[in-house]
Formats: sequence, C-alpha cells, structure tokens
Amino acid sequence: MSEEIHEEKKRIKSYFIVFGFLVVLAIVNVAVSYLHLGGGNIAAGLVIAGVQALLALGILMHIFWEKKTIHHLIGLAVLFVLALFLLLVASYFDSIGK
Repeated sequence: MSEEIHEEKKRIKSYFIVFGFLVVLAIVNVAVSYLHLGGGNIAAGLVIAGVQALLALGILMHIFWEKKTIHHLIGLAVLFVLALFLLLVASYFDSIGK
C-alpha cells in the first residue's frame, strides 16, 4: 500500500511538470506568432502544438505506458494525418501556376 501512495505522488508531480511545460510552450507559441518568419510561423506553430499534443497524450492520457498495439494504431493515425497534410501542400503548390 505504501508503494501505491508513493506512485500516486510521483504521478501527481509529473502532472504538474507536464502542466508547466504546456504553459511554457503555449507562451512560446504566442511569442513565435509575433515573429516575422513568413511561412515559417505556421510551421513553428505546428511543431510547438505537436509537442504539446505529444505531452498531453503521452503523459496525461497515459499513452506512453499502453500496449504496443495502441502505439501501432496511433502511429498509423499519425501517418494518415501526415499523408493528408502532404496532399494539402501538394494541391496548394499545384494550383499556384494556374
């Protein structure tokens, strides 16, 4: 029973650390939006948001400690999202010359 209490305190501590990282990343995201990076603003915002999503999913939703099957399904979903993003970018560049 003592081990379970120790484990709970450890989890709560990690939740606060992740919360702190999420707040800092949100502030960084807003700060980056004020920089003049051209098209890089969107890329930087997406990368920061991706890191935030990874922290939220992995730590707060316990995905890092799930079975391998869940990891494979999440990887498949990420691949589909990347494929759709690449199709979007390809269609944008294809219509520029028209």
